[in-house]
Amino acid sequence: MKLISWGLKSAVATAAVGAALLAGVPAANAATDTAHVTVSPHDSKSAVWGELHVGDCQEDNGTITLNSDGTGSWTATTLTYQTHSGDVWHASFDFYTTAGTHLFAEGTFNSPRMNDGNPPPQYNWGATFSFDAALYSAVDLNKSIQHSSC
Repeated sequence: MKLISWGLKSAVATAAVGAALLAGVPAANAATDTAHVTVSPHDSKSAVWGELHVGDCQEDNGTITLNSDGTGSWTATTLTYQTHSGDVWHASFDFYTTAGTHLFAEGTFNSPRMNDGNPPPQYNWGATFSFDAALYSAVDLNKSIQHSSC
């Protein structure tokens, strides 16, 4: 009889967890401690700078992305209008909370060497980085600052 009782308890717990997942209720609230469900959502947030100019260089659609797992990426398109010697766009970032507390900095990320032309060639490039994942939820990307030079 114990075997039937244990099997029934397990079946009820499994059904409760399944029903809870369908209803969006945490499984821990729906079943006894015989069922354990771990959910690891992957979340990300991004900020985009439209068009920036530094000297004779231009950045278009620079995008910084932070992922909840503590990884991030930077992508941009850059160009230069008046150089044959190879300009390089340099970008670094400061990240803050909504209240303005500085959390961390990333970069300097460097573009490929750029030359002008008519029209100037566009250079698509990017970089990846990592940061303390525990800071992810505190970052307000509306407060992030890109520091650029070329």
